Amino acid sequence: MKKRLNFIVLNVAILLALGISFQSFSQTPCSADLHAVFGNSSTDKPVVLNRLGTSPQFGEIPKHTAQAAYNHLKTVHKKNAHDSKSEIDNYLRALGYTGLLDPEFGPSKITPEFLPKGKIGWMGAYARGHKYKWSILGREFETFRIASKDGSCYAYIMKKCGNAFYDPSPREAAQAEAAALAFKNKPKVVCATQTINFSGNGKIQATDVLNTTKNLPVVASYNGKSLCLGDFTVPVRLTYEMTASGEVNYSKVVQVCDYGNGVPATANINMPLLLNYNLGSSDVSIGEDGKMTMVINNKQFKALKKVYKACPTDVASSPENKTMTANKVNTASVASPATVLSAAGDGQNCVKQTLNIAGNAVTEDISSKTSTNEVTIIGMYTKTGKLQKGETANKYLCLGSYNVPAKSSLQYALKGNSKLSHILEVCDTGNVNPNESLNADMKLTNNFTKQETMIGDYGRIYRTLSKSEYKKLGKVFKRCCSDGSSKSKCY
Repeated sequence: MKKRLNFIVLNVAILLALGISFQSFSQTPCSADLHAVFGNSSTDKPVVLNRLGTSPQFGEIPKHTAQAAYNHLKTVHKKNAHDSKSEIDNYLRALGYTGLLDPEFGPSKITPEFLPKGKIGWMGAYARGHKYKWSILGREFETFRIASKDGSCYAYIMKKCGNAFYDPSPREAAQAEAAALAFKNKPKVVCATQTINFSGNGKIQATDVLNTTKNLPVVASYNGKSLCLGDFTVPVRLTYEMTASGEVNYSKVVQVCDYGNGVPATANINMPLLLNYNLGSSDVSIGEDGKMTMVINNKQFKALKKVYKACPTDVASSPENKTMTANKVNTASVASPATVLSAAGDGQNCVKQTLNIAGNAVTEDISSKTSTNEVTIIGMYTKTGKLQKGETANKYLCLGSYNVPAKSSLQYALKGNSKLSHILEVCDTGNVNPNESLNADMKLTNNFTKQETMIGDYGRIYRTLSKSEYKKLGKVFKRCCSDGSSKSKCY
């Protein structure tokens, strides 16, 4: 356990050391944000220093030699009075070292010098903490110049009091020179013609199963004569699948500012496209003239006549179920007319411009489809009393399968919307609209890939029979299973 603890402590120490080293190398030495002594020039009136030693920071250095200064800092660092160890390390880290114990810091980085009267900078002091004041030297003082690790800059430690000192003017002069050079080398801004193509597309799918019931009169017909089997309330199922797609497009030619990096002649911008589908209503009409007709033979007609009565004359002309009607709507936005570019700009006046592109379209219509459904009429009788071995109580007779026409209608609305704001920097020739609203072309297409109608209980309509009716019809129509099949095992 002790070995494992020592291993963990060692790893933490290595990581901390690596972190300190990384921080030192990843920052520019003598930067203003690394330590208080490296601050920028102040606009405050500087404190005049005619003598040192009243607020010593690291104490007086006995000799004006590099070795004496290095030895003195090591002693102060080791004793760590007034938190001097941390302050010395932070001061040296701002110069690019890892601290006083950095192997590359030693007497070779220290140079004895004299700071002249009138020198301005940040002077350190200790008064209930390490503090730094904007100061000016009232006379010449002995000092030690401490070079940064890479030799790019330097700061000072005063001999008399051991106070840190830094003059920011060399750094600020270098920064000003670099900025002037960058401005001088800044590429000339030119105006470049660019075609911006805005485009987008979208696709959606919709599917649903709609269940309802319809009243369906059933009529048996033979040789111009008809028998009414009654009105049936039958389930009707409408299943549909719809796909829709849309696209939006707009192109605009603009003069953009080129800062020397080059501007492509064409830019392609993707526009979002939102599609919304809504089913307003639906309807299904079934039967021919609103009824189902069983076309039968003479033998079947005679058998059914014993059970059902002849139809009234008005049944044959009963009206077909009504289907919906609606006004068609097909609107879409059209692209704004292209603007004519004025004379090319000189690149001296570049402004921000926001292009607000919008497109929309609406399609409202009715999808109608006709189909023919095969429907089987099944007579059902339930036997009461004692049953023979293996006998089932429910008896079924198949009265035949017949074609029944159906027409389905779906009233729907399809909408498309697209919006985009694009910001660019353009050459202003005096007629640039900072916020320009533009319309884009939009097109919508849709297709009902499936629109199917099912009549009855999966194509079956059941008619309850009495015992007497079952026997009379059973002489002509065959027995079957409940699903209309003729497997003998089910009966």
